[in-house]
Amino acid sequence: MALLNIQAVSAQMDANFNAKILNFRMVEEGKYTVYRIQLTVDTYTWTIERRYSDFDAYDVQRFTDRKKSFLPPKKRIGNKDLEFIEERRIELEKYVRALLELEVWYQKQKNVHSLPLISAKFFDFHQYVSSEKNN
Repeated sequence: MALLNIQAVSAQMDANFNAKILNFRMVEEGKYTVYRIQLTVDTYTWTIERRYSDFDAYDVQRFTDRKKSFLPPKKRIGNKDLEFIEERRIELEKYVRALLELEVWYQKQKNVHSLPLISAKFFDFHQYVSSEKNN
């Protein structure tokens, strides 16, 4: 497990702090889409998978004032179209990157050394990165 020193992490994405949505896959014969997200902190890189509904549920909890949310909107009709899914992948990657950059910046302003628990769990930081030294 890596030690997250949030004060040492750049507030802007770089080679040592990065997030990208590598690709997507259709599940259960196209019933829904799963996005594969790669996260990097220092020398640690891990991959998680999330559905759009996971992003939406996270966003509702993280931004109780929905006006502050910048999650790409839902689309009920035509959301299985590959062109639309690729476009959504790009928009979700922008969302993830901006969100993590803002989280790091905000935590630095408050002189806090870890991400908010809700964000850490959504991105599985708690499994790969620790904000406290293990004794």
